[in-house]
Amino acid sequence: MNPPATVLTERVAALRSVIHGGVDLLSHVALEEAARVVRRAEGRLRHGTHFTVVALAGATGSGKSSLFNALVGDAVSPVGVTRPTTETVRAAVFGAESPDGLLQWLEVRHRHGVADRSLDGLVLLDLPDHDSVVTDHRLEVDRLVELVDVLVWVLDPQKYADEALHSRYLANLSDHTDSMLFVLNQADRVPEADHERWAGHAARVLGDDGIAQPDLYLTSATTGAGLDALRSELATRIAGREAALARIDADLRSVASSLGSVPQPTPPPAGLQRRLQQDLAGAAGAELIAGAVADGYRFDATRRTGWPFARWLLRFRRHPLRALQPTAPAADPGRPEQPTAVPIDVPRLEMALRTYADAQVGYADPRWARRARSAANARVDVLPAVLGQAVRSIAGGSITPPAWWRRVGAVQTFLAGVAVAGAAWLALLLLLEYLKVPTDVLTPKVGSWPVPTLLLLGGVAAGLAVAFLARLAASAGAKRRAKRATAALEEELATIAADYVTVPLDKEFRRWRELSRNVQLAAGASREPAATQ
Repeated sequence: MNPPATVLTERVAALRSVIHGGVDLLSHVALEEAARVVRRAEGRLRHGTHFTVVALAGATGSGKSSLFNALVGDAVSPVGVTRPTTETVRAAVFGAESPDGLLQWLEVRHRHGVADRSLDGLVLLDLPDHDSVVTDHRLEVDRLVELVDVLVWVLDPQKYADEALHSRYLANLSDHTDSMLFVLNQADRVPEADHERWAGHAARVLGDDGIAQPDLYLTSATTGAGLDALRSELATRIAGREAALARIDADLRSVASSLGSVPQPTPPPAGLQRRLQQDLAGAAGAELIAGAVADGYRFDATRRTGWPFARWLLRFRRHPLRALQPTAPAADPGRPEQPTAVPIDVPRLEMALRTYADAQVGYADPRWARRARSAANARVDVLPAVLGQAVRSIAGGSITPPAWWRRVGAVQTFLAGVAVAGAAWLALLLLLEYLKVPTDVLTPKVGSWPVPTLLLLGGVAAGLAVAFLARLAASAGAKRRAKRATAALEEELATIAADYVTVPLDKEFRRWRELSRNVQLAAGASREPAATQ
């Protein structure tokens, strides 16, 4: 049962979508053939199926025109004597109606009406010889072989195994067996005892072209042998008005097969997204950023909790996080500003994107793998800047000073004051001794230690001890701060990976799935039912 015209129309539309959607993925040769099939199918469907176009094709001297005249019942097509050859396509239209639009589409000008109602709806064509020495004749055969509904190959006893016929036509039409008939003509020139052997050998030769169980008829235009059987077969072919549909169906299946299979991307393996984020983090210098965040935390902690008399040295050091800020080039104003002072590792970034795409494509044809990589790299030109901006936003986040910084800072201020008081007291005592003023009353002692000395040494020692303990606490806090910065960066990278890599690649894969579905529809697969919610 051949598919109805409505189904074929849908399949042609699906094939047209394949042509538009697969221009950079499928074979250009196959797509050009698909475009020709679409044009032929749309043109043929426009003219309906009331008429069935049957073409007699054969080599020079096969008796094709004589057979044509015998089927028509009139000498419509001239028969050569000295050098048999058909120069112009001639049509015999059986029945009262005339398919002018169809014949115009076929570009057949010579037509002859046949009143025989037994073959009503048949349009019989007599084609030029496919082995003609005239190039225009061969091109005309090539054109009409692609357009007609049924091909009747007329073979003679000498040329039925001709290489030109099999290599140029039959080998390429092995998918169209149901749209072809084979006539072993001029049977009167072969002894009747050899007819069966002749037919068997012809069937084997056709089988070598991939045409299994061909419809074979032995005829003779001279004696009329086999003509009734051939006419009966033609009547059967036109009775259902489905020969045109069968030919279009065969064309669609054949060209869909030539397009090849569309690879189906595999779901992302477990951990692939995580690996992409890690690779992006590595390309963006996440480890350096985490280290800088930790160093920045310790730097700020030291400025607030360190020994006050050593803090001024930090003024000569650049803040670790400030070191990550970009410096605008002075020599080239047109050069884009670098997002961070940590350069993005572009080769590592590109390798990460390639690995991510390849993991989902597998061992697909290199053409498809390249397209997947291209989709994954679609925004690679802006990705370094985006990564740099994410890094800078994380690294530049303000640090809320912990409460203990303020308390330790107050203690350090007090201890510094104690040390300064002790130092000032000792300085006063030195001055008084210089002036020969007694200082025993002004120098209380604790044991054998003068109080001013205890204040100075105690303040300094205690300040250094507190600074050391604060440094240990700040180191622990710096690790926690680096972990939080890394977690925040990973969250940013997850969004970046989705927006700039996963989304474009998924969009490409959706195109592949749509392309595969349309190829299958064009080949005749049933349309999948809509998914239930």
